[in-house]
Amino acid sequence: MKYRYIIFLLMVLTLAGCKAKRRVVDFTTPVAEKRDDALFKDILAESFPYETLSARLDLKLTNGTRARSSKAQIRIVKDNALQISIQPLFGVELFRLYVDPDTIALLDRMEKRYVKEAITTLKGHYPVGFDFYTLQSLFTNTLFVANKAEVTPADFRRFSYTRTPDSNYYLTAKDPKSDIEYSFSVNGDNRVTYTHLKQSEEENSLQWSYSHFIVLNQSAFPHTMRASITSGDRVFNTEFLFSDVVINDGTRLSLQIPASYTQTSLDDILKIIADSR
Repeated sequence: MKYRYIIFLLMVLTLAGCKAKRRVVDFTTPVAEKRDDALFKDILAESFPYETLSARLDLKLTNGTRARSSKAQIRIVKDNALQISIQPLFGVELFRLYVDPDTIALLDRMEKRYVKEAITTLKGHYPVGFDFYTLQSLFTNTLFVANKAEVTPADFRRFSYTRTPDSNYYLTAKDPKSDIEYSFSVNGDNRVTYTHLKQSEEENSLQWSYSHFIVLNQSAFPHTMRASITSGDRVFNTEFLFSDVVINDGTRLSLQIPASYTQTSLDDILKIIADSR
């Protein structure tokens, strides 16, 4: 009986180990010649399917010689809201970023204060050139079109198409309102591997790359994302390592600000975050 119990235990551990493993997708499909409209339709067809998404994050932020790591959690309700909770120790939330199509809010749990701004107002002070739908697309590895909530096959006309030296498709477009150029590198499997936003006049840019694609719900989701923000001579690098990704679990998001919190400016909270590093 003792040996049978040991064998049974080993079988359980083996099965549990197999269940925990996820298959990494290897890109083997060569880039093929396609009409622009057909390529665009194929890219949209490979977009990651979800209605809600939640995951744990390991964050690594680098600014010059300064580096900081933290745990976090991200939740997205498609086309509704996005929330990132920064939890450095034992799941205790220190900061919360909430964004929906109309509003952006940042809560500072340590100092019990918050920022709440309309996105249109924020764009007037910080001309980032993109909105909630762009941010949602960046975190879910999908194409976006500036100033549009939804991308349709007819939007292929907005882009120019070339091939890159490393055998990818390359799509470029420009937002006439902000003069921001945005581009996507797409591999032979019609998945976005790199997104770049560039505002040449202001010397601002955002580069966002995707790797470590893992099969989830019969599709592939990148479990590693890297973002690099450049503004003049300042460069901020961030790495997002995803784990425990769950989709379509009925997640709901709403902005809740405790009555005891004091409203402040975005600059004040950004200064606190920078000083804490």
